[in-house]
Amino acid sequence: MIDTGSSQHYLMRLLAIGNNVSALGAFLMLTQGIPRRKVHRLILISSFACLVILVLFMLVGTRILDFFGISVDAFQIAGGLVLGRVGLDMLQTSSAKTTADSSSSGASIPEAPLSDAQFYSAAVVPIGIPLTVGAGTLSAVVLFAETVSSRGASLNLLVAIVSLVIVNYCIFRFSSRIMALLGAMGVDIFIKLMGLFTLAIGVQFLAQGVGTFYIKLHEPSISLLG
Repeated sequence: MIDTGSSQHYLMRLLAIGNNVSALGAFLMLTQGIPRRKVHRLILISSFACLVILVLFMLVGTRILDFFGISVDAFQIAGGLVLGRVGLDMLQTSSAKTTADSSSSGASIPEAPLSDAQFYSAAVVPIGIPLTVGAGTLSAVVLFAETVSSRGASLNLLVAIVSLVIVNYCIFRFSSRIMALLGAMGVDIFIKLMGLFTLAIGVQFLAQGVGTFYIKLHEPSISLLG
């Protein structure tokens, strides 16, 4: 059994929530017609941007909550709802639908060559955010950061975040081969499987948040009975 405070534990959860397999179709469409060397640079910049954002949320996420007066329990409930929605969307989506949605949302690359400013901007948005790192992943990182700070296991979460970024880099780097190997059906099955895990994690966050709220609300009556 994997230790709940280990880097493997956090990596498995982050991979279920933050893997970018569901974005392969949109990514291939976005990079269509761009030279391979430039695409590799795009992936590298996007991966670095994702790493910076994830580490930033890990380090200061709870402080941001404190600044806005949001309790960790309330954010845990909100994060659970977000992850639940993401999981349901993954269960109901398909690779063809994902590509069509990205096209209709205006995320396609224009026919004219991209300028350097547009190129670097596209590496961060939309490829970095939200195709690779979305609201669900950021919410999970903040909640995990709160857990590891009380256990003194922040290094394990950092290792999991770096590993997630490396895995997502490799997925984009070999996106054409992965799509050819798995096919549309294989990608759909993988997305739905990860969606089920993401939904389960969201339900767990939601249950923990509601449970903590319930205990805090009943603490005065419990102390009076004691």
